[in-house]
Amino acid sequence: MIETVSYSVMILSLLIIFFFITLYLIQKYKHIQLLNSIFSYQDELLISKEQSDNKAAFALKLTRAGITQKEYKQIQILSVVAGLALLSLLFILKLSLLLELFIAFIALLIMIFMPYIYLDEQIKARIKRIDNDLAIFIDLLIIILEGGGGLNNAIDKVTQEAEDVLGKDLLEESKKFKNEFITYSSDIAYNNLISRTGSDAIATIVGFMRLSEETGIGVKSIFENQAQEIKDMEMLNIEKRAATMNISITFVMFIFILPAVIAMVAFPMAADALMPGF
Repeated sequence: MIETVSYSVMILSLLIIFFFITLYLIQKYKHIQLLNSIFSYQDELLISKEQSDNKAAFALKLTRAGITQKEYKQIQILSVVAGLALLSLLFILKLSLLLELFIAFIALLIMIFMPYIYLDEQIKARIKRIDNDLAIFIDLLIIILEGGGGLNNAIDKVTQEAEDVLGKDLLEESKKFKNEFITYSSDIAYNNLISRTGSDAIATIVGFMRLSEETGIGVKSIFENQAQEIKDMEMLNIEKRAATMNISITFVMFIFILPAVIAMVAFPMAADALMPGF
């Protein structure tokens, strides 16, 4: 009786899950239709304001992640292949019904959500790489500014000659910013830089650069202060990780080592109690 109720509850739960997954797949299909038109160059294609906003938001995510639409589609294909490979275990291995349903559920999650998880992780990784190189980039700019060079000249010099020191993500953004700063107004260049990177540190620097234009404060002074703040923040993060290291080690010991020690002590005692004199 209990087993029947358990299977009934499990099947009902799976039906509910599959219902929401079906709704999600419908939205996914609509989303794919939008993706196909993101990089479309057909002038006759008319889309609504909502569709245009969705396309722009997704294109911005691809830019922040540093990947192209083709690479994203490859990740989608790999996700489907991985899910199907996991589903194939159901036909190879003889498993219980509960385990088969669990594997099928995990496979569906991989096929549906893995591309989005990958995209978000790539965005976070790219922002982290840019932030890690930002202090060095600013220091190099300061050196050139102290030598009497202008901001455009400093950015151009660092972009061309710092490839062995800085990562390609920040260098690419530097090239785009320099070109936009020359071609368009400074506001457009600043806004595009913030949107492309998604970095809070760069947004702060841009805010100070705008303040420099309005008040006449030297850019060199702003860069020096910002570089020092970034270095102080990095040191603070290192100190935080060092301070929480003892807690992490204690947690690992509690989860993995302590049960093993208890088992080594308790099992012989239990065996002696169950089988005295053996």
